[in-house]
Amino acid sequence: MFGGLGGTEFLVIILIAIFLWGPDKLPKALANLRRFISKARNMASNAAADLSREIGTDIKPEDLNPKTFVRKHILTEEDQEMLTSPLKSTMRDLQDGTKPLKEGLDDATREVETSRRSVNRGSLTARGNGTNGNGANGSGTDTSEAPAERGRDRAASFDDVT
Repeated sequence: MFGGLGGTEFLVIILIAIFLWGPDKLPKALANLRRFISKARNMASNAAADLSREIGTDIKPEDLNPKTFVRKHILTEEDQEMLTSPLKSTMRDLQDGTKPLKEGLDDATREVETSRRSVNRGSLTARGNGTNGNGANGSGTDTSEAPAERGRDRAASFDDVT
């Protein structure tokens, strides 16, 4: 919502502000905060302009991050590629190495799903004969859908993990 703050966190901050300053002083405190943020932004843009003038290149405030600054103004394209290529090849090797594991897990999931369906079909057949699977008469409530739905939800959540 506000730079990584969700609705709940924002509400908690507002409640804390009301308790600290009270409803009568809160508008003045918020105005002071707005002025402080405005001054801080102006100082950052002035510092970036001074730095740009000293270095002789155009620098934006987001370029003041040390990693971005080094990547943009010191490293060449070849240097950057030389630094990132081992990481890319390692990531590719890792993905290739885990592919059989993922396929095995997918196969196991399909087998479990097939077994679950066959068991559910067997229990539905038993219920259709007037029993509830234990040989006793049914109680009049049909709960055959609930286990099937739970099984599908579990299988879906397992697929999300893999």
